[in-house]
Amino acid sequence: MEVKRLEREEVRDFVKLLFVCHEEEFTNLFGDTFLAMEIMIDYYSKLNDYSGIFVAKAGRRVAGLIEVWMREFGSRKLPFKDFMKAFGLVKGLKCRLLLSYFGSKPGKSEAYIRYFCVHPSVSLDYGRRLLDKAIELALEMGKRKMSVWLPVESDLVDICMEKGFEIKKMLDSNFAEKHFGKRYYYLLEIFLD
Repeated sequence: MEVKRLEREEVRDFVKLLFVCHEEEFTNLFGDTFLAMEIMIDYYSKLNDYSGIFVAKAGRRVAGLIEVWMREFGSRKLPFKDFMKAFGLVKGLKCRLLLSYFGSKPGKSEAYIRYFCVHPSVSLDYGRRLLDKAIELALEMGKRKMSVWLPVESDLVDICMEKGFEIKKMLDSNFAEKHFGKRYYYLLEIFLD
C-alpha cells in the first residue's frame, strides 16, 4: 500500500472513487452523476497544488482518499458556476447549498477533512494510513485541531476514534436525510499536540 499526495494523472480515479463512496449522496444531489463527475474531474485537474490531498493506492488503483483543508491551501472553492451551467440556475444553487452543507472554513489553527473515503472492497487499513498522513500534515503545519463530518454508520468513524477523535456533536437532520440519504452524522474532532 502506498499513501502519497494526489498527482494530476490520478485525478480521474480520485473522482471516480469519491463518487463510488458517496453514490447515494451524489445521486440525490445531482441526479446526473456522470455530468457531475466530469465537472469534478475538470475542477481537480485544474488545481495548481494538491497539498492536503492524499490517495492510498492498491497497486496502480486509487483505493482511498482524504482531502484536508487548511487556510494555507487557499479557498479551493468547488466549481459552482460549472454546476449552474450544467444543471441550470435553480439546481446549480441547490448543489452549491448542499455541497457546502457540511463544509467548514478552518480557523488559523485548524484543519478540516473535506473528503475521506475508502473503496468498500479494500481493508480499512487504507483509511488508517490516510488519516495518519492527514494528522501528520496538520502537525507539521502547526495545527491544533482537526475535524470531520461523517455518517454515523460509517466504518471511518471507528478509525477516527481509534486515532483519538471524539464526537463533538451528532446531527439528526431530516434535511440531510432528504438530500444526502442519511439522517445521522457525527462531527468528530481531535486536538493535536
